[in-house]
Amino acid sequence: MVESREVRRLSLLPDRIAADIMAKIQDGELMPGDPLPTEHALAGTFGVSRNVVREAIARLRSDGVIESRQGRGAVVKPVSERETFRVDIRSLEKSGNLADLFELRGLLEIEAAGLAALRRSAEDLSEMRAAVAVLEGHRQFDEQRLEADAVFHRAIGKAAGNSYLFAIICYISSRLKETTRVTSDIYTKDDLVEITLDEHRNVLAAIEAGDRTAARDAMATHVQGAASRLNVEVKLGTKV
Repeated sequence: MVESREVRRLSLLPDRIAADIMAKIQDGELMPGDPLPTEHALAGTFGVSRNVVREAIARLRSDGVIESRQGRGAVVKPVSERETFRVDIRSLEKSGNLADLFELRGLLEIEAAGLAALRRSAEDLSEMRAAVAVLEGHRQFDEQRLEADAVFHRAIGKAAGNSYLFAIICYISSRLKETTRVTSDIYTKDDLVEITLDEHRNVLAAIEAGDRTAARDAMATHVQGAASRLNVEVKLGTKV
């Protein structure tokens, strides 16, 4: 248990450091064009390894908040040049934001599951089955199970055959790992992995069968269930 908590703590550090840097940018302590402190300096400030700092910076870069410039390192981008969509983990604590994220997830992933049922390849199905297999026979969501969950959803996004839809599902799945960690604390029953596994199996079976309607319904049930286990109310429709 102690080891599991330590692994979890370490996995959260990049998000927390990225959030802290983002707060400094939003508060004006770091302005557009300003370089971030060096990796060595940031590692000393936060008391972490440089690898953790690199991961935090990579997340800010993927969010379009910073960019690398020759001779200057990581530099804050002007607001006008940043990506228009990002999910700040800390903002999910605000009222309604988590429900909005699950609603967005439903809009995207329900349709992705339907498209995947029509367009999936043998390779796509193999990736989904492999992810489901990792979840089998376990009682808790450790880091390996969390990644398998994300892999399953990314595989569906890829199978949908739309590169833009795939990209945003990949982005959201990386951010939703934290909601699964939180679910483990909020959901008091010991069947969390089992329920999630059953929901994944139902989605997979519908996609394997090429049944678009069933795939959309199964994904809606899964997203709705994931939200409810966090005590988040969200209503999703699946009519084509």
